[in-house]
Amino acid sequence: MLKIVILAIAFIFISPPIINGVLPAIRDTLNLTQAQSEMFLTIPSIAMLFSILASNIIIEKIGLKKTTFSGLLLIGLGGTLPVFTSNFTLIIIGRFILGCGLGLMSTPGIAYINVLFDEKERATLMGYRGTVEQIGRSLLTLTAGLLFVFGWNFSFVPYGIAFILAILFYIFIPEVTEDAPAENGEHDKRDKMPLFVYLTIPFIMVIVLAGAAIDIRFPALATEAVGDTFNSSPIIAVKPILGMIVASQFGRIYAKFGRNLIYIGLSWIITAALLISFSNGNLIVLVAGFWIGGVAPVFIFPLIIMTISKRTSGKQQRLALSFIMAAPHISVFLMTPTMELLQTIVGSSELAAPYPILAIIVVLTLIGVMALRKRVFKVEATY
Repeated sequence: MLKIVILAIAFIFISPPIINGVLPAIRDTLNLTQAQSEMFLTIPSIAMLFSILASNIIIEKIGLKKTTFSGLLLIGLGGTLPVFTSNFTLIIIGRFILGCGLGLMSTPGIAYINVLFDEKERATLMGYRGTVEQIGRSLLTLTAGLLFVFGWNFSFVPYGIAFILAILFYIFIPEVTEDAPAENGEHDKRDKMPLFVYLTIPFIMVIVLAGAAIDIRFPALATEAVGDTFNSSPIIAVKPILGMIVASQFGRIYAKFGRNLIYIGLSWIITAALLISFSNGNLIVLVAGFWIGGVAPVFIFPLIIMTISKRTSGKQQRLALSFIMAAPHISVFLMTPTMELLQTIVGSSELAAPYPILAIIVVLTLIGVMALRKRVFKVEATY
């Protein structure tokens, strides 16, 4: 039951976008501008960024268990608030509370896996965690869509599952400490953060930026390739399924390739960007790039988290995980201006124009990882 509940809390971790499908109805009903409706998605990310960074202080005060439990309660409260009100200000406050809750539970959710299980189990559980996240997003999105027939407010009801998860978590998960030493004696006794953690932050930002750029423009690129009436939703729906399959096998894949998975993941992102760059209106090539780009991070993120768990412990580990969990949100904020900048650099208004530069950026990242792996990371040869 311990493993089941630890994995179950990931079910709601990537839930902010589950109401994407009803945003047009909310915008029209409340007479909102497009920018105001987009706040339903951006506000949780902003809140997550700050609460992730603040979670270490809170954990120091009340511990891992109470922090995670509090996060789940905030998700339930903030997520379901729009069910009971149509006031835009109150809804935005609810979305901010939702983001705070997600931020509070993000680092402890991973810390429990690192503390309670050995390396082999960690690899398997990290893969399963990614699977649960994707299943949760898919099922909650589907439920939100089905409940829409009762009114747009009811599309927020699925967030109420956080209350059930909070009860299960409080009953079955023990309080733990994180003071166990890191493996191989690699933990710096002076409690200094390893250099590789700081290098990992821009690395993750590049990966997330490339992945988000592929995601955000795929529907428009597909429409451009096929026609204005083309519905890319079925193709988009396949991507999380592929992610589930790969994530569920992460333990086995890690056992075979070890930390060389970092090269595989980066190579896939480069391939995805190049396929999109040269798809030239070919839908099959475009879809291949979209799917490959979506699966690649499933290799990379669990591997990064596992490496951090081997190299750090206690407060240092939590701080490192906070940096890693915050980095993607920074990338999401920077994605739009970055894509506009790349569009300006290449001097083209074509939607696919920035992707060759993105591919080059990821190639340079790959070269950097290869150059620094022994000098900076100083881990076993499987990296």
